[in-house]
Amino acid sequence: MDSLPSVTTPQKAESKLRLHSIDILRGLAALSVAFYHIWGHDGAYAFPSIGIVPQTLHPTLFTYLISPFRWGYLGVSLFLVLSGFCIHLPYARKKFSGGSYEFKGAAFFTRRIWRLYPAYLVAVIGTTLLLLVASYLPSHDVSTHYPVPTLWDLVSHLTMVHGFFENQFYSIASIFWSLSLEFQLYLAYPLFLFAFRKFGVGRSVVGFFLLALIWRYIAIYFLHGGLISISYEGPFVSMGILPARMAEWLAGAFLAEIFAKHFAAKKDEHIFSNKRPLFIFASVFFFLSAILTTLSQPAWIITDPLFGLAFAFLIAAVILPKLGTDNGKPPKFISRTFIQLGLISYSFYLIHSQFGWIVTIFVPAVEGYVMGFILRIIFLLISIIPTYYFFRWFEKPFLYAPKPESKLFPLYQGLGKLLGLN
Repeated sequence: MDSLPSVTTPQKAESKLRLHSIDILRGLAALSVAFYHIWGHDGAYAFPSIGIVPQTLHPTLFTYLISPFRWGYLGVSLFLVLSGFCIHLPYARKKFSGGSYEFKGAAFFTRRIWRLYPAYLVAVIGTTLLLLVASYLPSHDVSTHYPVPTLWDLVSHLTMVHGFFENQFYSIASIFWSLSLEFQLYLAYPLFLFAFRKFGVGRSVVGFFLLALIWRYIAIYFLHGGLISISYEGPFVSMGILPARMAEWLAGAFLAEIFAKHFAAKKDEHIFSNKRPLFIFASVFFFLSAILTTLSQPAWIITDPLFGLAFAFLIAAVILPKLGTDNGKPPKFISRTFIQLGLISYSFYLIHSQFGWIVTIFVPAVEGYVMGFILRIIFLLISIIPTYYFFRWFEKPFLYAPKPESKLFPLYQGLGKLLGLN
C-alpha cells in the first residue's frame, strides 16, 4: 500500500520501467481486492472449498466465471510483499553503494506518517460520517451490514490500534485492518534491520519465517484464530497482526536485498536474464500449493507465507531479468492504464468499498443475479473518477516531503519534531 519514492527520480534509465512494473502490480493488486468485494455480494464458488465459501452444489456458467474473483483478497498479500520490497529497497541500495543501511528512525517514521496518514485520516472520518448518514436512510441495507461506528471504533482506527481488538478489527470498513498491520510492520522495521546487520539477511528472514509459523500454530490451535477471508468466523486478530503476516513483507524485503546487490554489481547485471521462466514456475508452484492448503485447516499455518513466496517470485520475474537492459521504452496503452491505477492504488484501496455500499441500496445481493454483478463492476469503474480527486486532494500533496517554501512545510517540520527529528 505504499509508493516507491526512492526510485521516482533515478539516475539510471532502467529504473524507470522497473517503477512502471511495480506500479502495474500495485494496480492489479488494488483491482483484485475490489473485484473480491464485488464477488462477495454473490459469494458463489464452483470448486471444492471450506470455510466461509462452501462449494456451490449446482454451479451455473455464471458461477464458474466469477469463481476466480474469490481469490481477489490476495491483493492484500501482494501489497504486503510490494511494501516490503519498496520500503527496504532504498536502504538496501545504500548498503551496497555506501556500506551501510543509513537508517534514521525519526526520519523514517516522519516520512511514513506524512505519506500515508492524511489520506487514511480522511477515509476513516469520511466513512464514519457516511455510515452515520446511512443509518437515517429509509433503506437499511447499508446500516444493517455496516453498523454506525462507536467512539472506540473511531479512536482505535485513528490511532491505528484497531488491528489488536476483535470488535474493531473489521469495524468502520473491513479493509482498514490491513492498514493497522502495515503500521505494525513499519514499527518492526528497525528490528528487522538490526537482525539483518547482526545475523545476515538470509538467516534473519528464515528465522522470522519460522517465528511466523510458530505464531500461526499458536494462533490456530490455542487462540482459535481464523484464516482471514477463509474462516466463517474469528477471532481474526491473532491471524491478522504482525507475527502472523510478517513473512510476506519480509519476502519482499529479501527480494529488495537481492535486487540491490546485483544492481550494484555491474558484472552480474545479466545473471537473471534467463531465469524468468524459473521464477514464473516457482510463483505458480507456490501459488497452487497455497490454494491447496486452504482446503485443510491444519495447513492454514503455512497458507499466507506460501502466498507471500508466490508473489515474491512473481515480482522477481518482473524486475530481476531487466537488470542492465534498456528499459526506456514508453509503456503501451494497457500498461499505462495500470500504471495510472497503481499510482492511485492507495486511495482506491481506501475508498472503493464505500462506493460499493452505495450500490447495495439499489442492487439486491441475490445469488446468480448476473445483472447485479455487472452493475457493481460498472459502478466500480465509475468510482475511479472520484478516487482520482481523492488522490489529488488528500494523497498527492503528501507523496513527498515538502520543500521549505511550501505551505505544508511547518506541519511537516512539527511532525518531525514530535518524532524527534531535528
